[in-house]
Amino acid sequence: MRVTRAIVAIVVVLSAGVLAGSANAAASSPFTVVNGSIQPATGTPEPASGTHATLWRNTSYALTTVQGAGTLVVGAIGDHCEGWPTIRVSVGGTPVGEVDVVSATDYGAYQVGAPLPAGQHTVRIDLVNDRYTGACDRNVHLAYVRTEATPPTDTRFSFAVVPDTQEEVLDAADNRFRQRIDWLVAQRNALDLRFVTHSGDVINYDTSDHVQYVRAGNALRPLEQAGVPYTLAIGNHDGQVFGPDGKPRSPAGPLLRDTAVFNRYFTAARFGSVQGQFEAGKVDNAYATYTAGGVHWLVLTLELWPRRAAVTWAQQVVAAHPRHNVVLVTHHYLESDASIGQSAGFGASSPQYVFDNLVRRYPNIRFVFSGHTGTAASRVDTGVNGNRIYSFLQTFHSKRTNPVRLVEIDTAADSLRTWIYAPHTTENFPAHERRYTGLGLVR
Repeated sequence: MRVTRAIVAIVVVLSAGVLAGSANAAASSPFTVVNGSIQPATGTPEPASGTHATLWRNTSYALTTVQGAGTLVVGAIGDHCEGWPTIRVSVGGTPVGEVDVVSATDYGAYQVGAPLPAGQHTVRIDLVNDRYTGACDRNVHLAYVRTEATPPTDTRFSFAVVPDTQEEVLDAADNRFRQRIDWLVAQRNALDLRFVTHSGDVINYDTSDHVQYVRAGNALRPLEQAGVPYTLAIGNHDGQVFGPDGKPRSPAGPLLRDTAVFNRYFTAARFGSVQGQFEAGKVDNAYATYTAGGVHWLVLTLELWPRRAAVTWAQQVVAAHPRHNVVLVTHHYLESDASIGQSAGFGASSPQYVFDNLVRRYPNIRFVFSGHTGTAASRVDTGVNGNRIYSFLQTFHSKRTNPVRLVEIDTAADSLRTWIYAPHTTENFPAHERRYTGLGLVR
């Protein structure tokens, strides 16, 4: 839509029923659009009007009215450009919520805000995170707005944290990585699994044929096929620090940040719900969002021993999402004795720096997950705003099985249960099970 943007020098208002670039009126659109257009529908299922309202800049918005009571539902598709579009919905001039539009083909049904009382409601929808790079263009296309009877909220769900898998990609015959992922997909309904993340050291070392990245990518493919969003933190073994012989190379600092091969095999598009990145085209520092249990979640992956500029970017992301419960994933944070790490390794800043300048400063940071050292540990800290922060280490470096940390959240009970299970050997690790109540989730 950038050609259109380039030639529009004034605010353009397109009234319902008029297609941009067409002299013929189409079936009546439910929207009036400012700094946008009414276009032929391209998503499914096709709306009754045969059109959708396209918003292409942060000053674009659409107006419509709905009649009735219940939860407000928006049907929309989006154009992905280093993240999916976010829309802000207002009713009667009051913002009621934001939602990420995460499909380019299915208009879906995005629920926004608290249930509305009976009556007629004026709804405004704004695009709030426009992006254009020359290679891609982030837009949103609105098919309908309606109210639906409010179903009871499913308040219990889970997410999974995969620990260091570097021992599982060395041999083509080793199926532990793929078997773990297959098990998670098979248990998706039983666990109500909404998200999977990885705390780093996805591979062990690079080789000329990059086969370890290939094996890891193949192992993760079932998540993509099942539509389960995921993210990967980058560990010290995921870049170019370790050579084809498995031995560390020098200078380690610059090689730690050489993640070009990793980013060739693992992209934001593969992950499925990434909304933003510190550096274009790199997943070293990225965040993804989703909604589960009736609350919003933000999963933030931060590079190992991060540069201060990356921490500043993370601060901005967390501050811009005050109604999201933040899950931070970084490769090194806790030590095996559950203390916060003090060493910056061959990076730029220590885990203690991350705690002091990011984790403890924001009231919506809830969880931190890490790997790198030890086996498993946990701790609870209190942030400067009085919020409790729950941190978990899972590493294992197993040569015989494939542990995964499962985290079950009950938003009604404001509680957490986490346990570690290895599907390859059907093995439990009861010493590492934890239960917490009074999480203080942001709602």
